[in-house]
Amino acid sequence: MYSLKIHKEALKFIQSRSVSEKEIIKAKLNLLTENPLTHPRLDIKKMKGVEGVFRLRSGKIRIIYQVKESELLILVITAGLRGDVYKK
Repeated sequence: MYSLKIHKEALKFIQSRSVSEKEIIKAKLNLLTENPLTHPRLDIKKMKGVEGVFRLRSGKIRIIYQVKESELLILVITAGLRGDVYKK
């Protein structure tokens, strides 16, 4: 099982969401720790042009994360709304 580390800005965005959205995101991140590369219950895609970086979709929210296999670590780089998250 992977450990999860969330960047300060991503955590701030997640905490600013409604209670129901926070619960959904929390559940998806917990599932992500089981298998961050492919999971049958999650919408995960590999980001083009960047090695080891993936996108997790939760409705309009996108969570961009990096997988460090050697450390069994998932580093959540950023989180945001669909139109804004890719501009960072």
